Amino acid sequence: MVTGGDRARVEVLGPLRVLDADRRDITPDGLLQRRLLALLVLRRGRVVPAHSAVDALWPSRRPADPAAALQNHMFRLRRGLPDGLIESVGEGYRLDPAGIEVDADRLVVALSAGATGDAGVPAEIDAVLARWQGPAYPELDEVDEARAEATRLEELRSRAHEVRAEVRLGRGDTDGLVAELVALADAQPLRERPRALLMTALAATGRRAEALRVYDDFRRLLGDELGIEPSPALAAHHAELLAGAADRVWAPVGRLPVPATSLVGRDALAVAVTELAESGRLVTLVGPGGVGKTRLLLEVGHRLRAARPDRPVVLCELATADPDSAVDVAAAALRIDARPGTSLAERVADVLGDTELVLLLDNCEHVLDPIAAVVERLLATCAHVRIVATSRERLRVVGEHVRQVPTLSYDGEDAPAVRLFEERARAVVPGFEPDGRELACIAEIVRRLDGLPLAIELAAACLHTHEVAEVAAGLDHRFELLASGYRTSPRHGSLAAAVSWSFGLLAEDLQRTFAELSVFSGSFDAADAAAVCGTDPGTVTAALTHLVERSLVMRIPGRRYMLLETLRAFGAEQLTREGRVDLVAERHARHLADWVDRADSRLLQPGEPVLAQIDAAVPELRSALGWLLDHDEVALAGRLVNALLDYGIFRLRPDVLGWARLVIDADPEGRSPFAARVRVVAAYAAWMSGDVAETGRLSAAALRAVERAKTEPAAEAMTVRGSYELFEGHLDEAAAWYRRAAAAAANDPAQRLMARATELLPLGYAGEPAAVEQAEALLAEVADARTPHAAYVWHCAGEADLAVDVERARARFARALDIAEQTNASFVTGLAGASKASIDARIGDPAAAADEYRRLIPHWRRAGMWSTQWTMLRSIAGLLERLDRYRDAAVLEGAVRATAAGHRIFGADEVALDELGARLRAALGDDAYEAARRHGAMLDGEAAAEHALRAL
Repeated sequence: MVTGGDRARVEVLGPLRVLDADRRDITPDGLLQRRLLALLVLRRGRVVPAHSAVDALWPSRRPADPAAALQNHMFRLRRGLPDGLIESVGEGYRLDPAGIEVDADRLVVALSAGATGDAGVPAEIDAVLARWQGPAYPELDEVDEARAEATRLEELRSRAHEVRAEVRLGRGDTDGLVAELVALADAQPLRERPRALLMTALAATGRRAEALRVYDDFRRLLGDELGIEPSPALAAHHAELLAGAADRVWAPVGRLPVPATSLVGRDALAVAVTELAESGRLVTLVGPGGVGKTRLLLEVGHRLRAARPDRPVVLCELATADPDSAVDVAAAALRIDARPGTSLAERVADVLGDTELVLLLDNCEHVLDPIAAVVERLLATCAHVRIVATSRERLRVVGEHVRQVPTLSYDGEDAPAVRLFEERARAVVPGFEPDGRELACIAEIVRRLDGLPLAIELAAACLHTHEVAEVAAGLDHRFELLASGYRTSPRHGSLAAAVSWSFGLLAEDLQRTFAELSVFSGSFDAADAAAVCGTDPGTVTAALTHLVERSLVMRIPGRRYMLLETLRAFGAEQLTREGRVDLVAERHARHLADWVDRADSRLLQPGEPVLAQIDAAVPELRSALGWLLDHDEVALAGRLVNALLDYGIFRLRPDVLGWARLVIDADPEGRSPFAARVRVVAAYAAWMSGDVAETGRLSAAALRAVERAKTEPAAEAMTVRGSYELFEGHLDEAAAWYRRAAAAAANDPAQRLMARATELLPLGYAGEPAAVEQAEALLAEVADARTPHAAYVWHCAGEADLAVDVERARARFARALDIAEQTNASFVTGLAGASKASIDARIGDPAAAADEYRRLIPHWRRAGMWSTQWTMLRSIAGLLERLDRYRDAAVLEGAVRATAAGHRIFGADEVALDELGARLRAALGDDAYEAARRHGAMLDGEAAAEHALRAL
């Protein structure tokens, strides 16, 4: 008998695998030995008669002496397994169940424990599911008993996913859960439990409308397929969601901010504007700064969303934009990426198309020309888009309905302006109830402030430290000051007087801090503020607390702060008047360069949402780069751009990588110590945009700069040169460059990992055996890390496996996708998704491949990543042939062969494309084939992608 310490682990959930007590792989090499062992494991503890074993080993064609052959295979099988595991019993054999632990048994135990609420169950289920590599007992696919057991285990697999989802829902962990449950429901469309869990997960993430649609779709499916209704339990769940749907509605593109204060004196106007927005296509709310246009806009947005929960309402805040970045800000609010060669305004209109949408544009007055052009294009091309805008003047676009937002009435003790002051005063002075004298002062204050809501709120906030009479007296002083000669920009109107007065109430150090904070375009934290203000975090935190109390700075979630646009502009004027603009802007620029450097170094740290943080900081970084280049700080500008290399690649931002060109233009001779790295960044930008030749020129220039500088780290330049050689099909040269890069990056873990991982590509394409071993070593190095770099390593390891073990490659691509989705690594999401789809396109489920390609084509289009798009279109041509779409395939082949924007086609890919062409010629005939290819040769990348989408 085998003792407990010698228990072997047997995995039957997928191809048979055996590990000894030390977890070394002792799986039998021979197919017949694995089949024999699988039969013994299936019947563990029972005697397997010799004739049953013979039937399983040779189901159709037996050897001349089956008994002798069986004994031979049994001898070889026993020799590789622990002693005593298999014993002879009469005319048969028996496997001792005490000598093994079977992964299928572990799953059964885990599910049983799950019913009792055992806290350790999710981890155990995850461990088993993670190793599940395919149907159970595939070695015995012709044995009825094994097929029945495989069916039972597949049911347990579904149950395991359900239990895992139930546990995650119970502890409030919904990250990525909806996608998992959608896949589970799609895999078993008539199974009720995944639908119920999906409804719960959608409701838990605020997506009740979608949860209701899941139930309706399932009910129709059951009626059509089985003629039955959902269970009473699911129907009750649906009724609960329906009852609460009006209270929680999810906006697919983004959530509208929920105002923290009530709307005073605007009910009738809100109703009128909401009705006008429903009947018209464009409504512009005009009025002076501080009149409450933004607050009214949000109210109208919420009312429009409540009236039509299925229609997205998107807020685009233009306060931080300038004429050059206004369209970028609008596109970012809509989550639409830039694409080289097409204006962003065209991209927005093309992507929105026939989508039903309400777009709220706030603070248009300082970006009228670019925003008016975008609005005009949307109205002309997107029939179902409605727009409500705020501005200090009308947009002057055809079809525009203009509504003036008046100041609040201040006549009478119950006037809206007076009510607003009292309500805001109670926020800082609980229980505030003014007497007759104070009411008179309040009436005077709101009158002198012209009934402007923001000015009234600023005045009311001062009651935290002043009496009402003191506020009134201070207001008198400030208006006299303005009347005697000091004037702010006309852009601020009378609101500037309120801001100036509020600013004047601050101590000198707080005035200085407030003005310096105006350099930020968006939100910032205390550390950012300390760097820009040249002080320590403790001092600046105290100052921020005072400024928040006085409503001059807003506190937002995540311990961050921001200035309202008007207040920011006022602070900027103070800096200009004091002659301190460059001093503070320099601090800001140097801080951002340091910050992005640190952010880049954190990309290897698991759990850090670095890519998302840099996403939010892109406008701030653009501003910093502009100042650095304007002031000939080329070295620091190069450092900033260099730190964005990994971000730009992983997030598919060729536009950000393109900033390197600005630095090169400012330093054409390469005087900066970052000259080589900047050219590396520019090379990647060229590659992503489809200009491989320019990638070659820039990578060569980077290497020359390395040679000149001597001290410049060479890893990045060597890596991009290796990539260029790879694109050109020079596999040996590419691998050599990557090895040199890895050696040069001995002290840079991120660069070393990227170089070694990318080396797997030429090694794998060349069929080098070393690729498999190197892939295993790299996977062991990243282990369970969940970082963008780890996702890339898993993808490259899958590529190295494609010619060796397709199923293992598929599993690695799936792992890469999982990590990429969690870390926002859009680059790996596209790469691994395309590679995984290519397996189905060639040898798997063509329908699944078509579904994935329909998702991936827009993914690469949004990014403007044409080099990779063309490679994927090549695979799609092969898929179209499998789908009997011969002419479509030939058109795409012609486009792929004609383009200069893709990677060079070489080696096995070239052979495969030639063979595809020959098959298409045979299927279509010479004339039709040549006509289709000529048609394809005339298509640019956009047209070829559109053709592929239509064909799929």
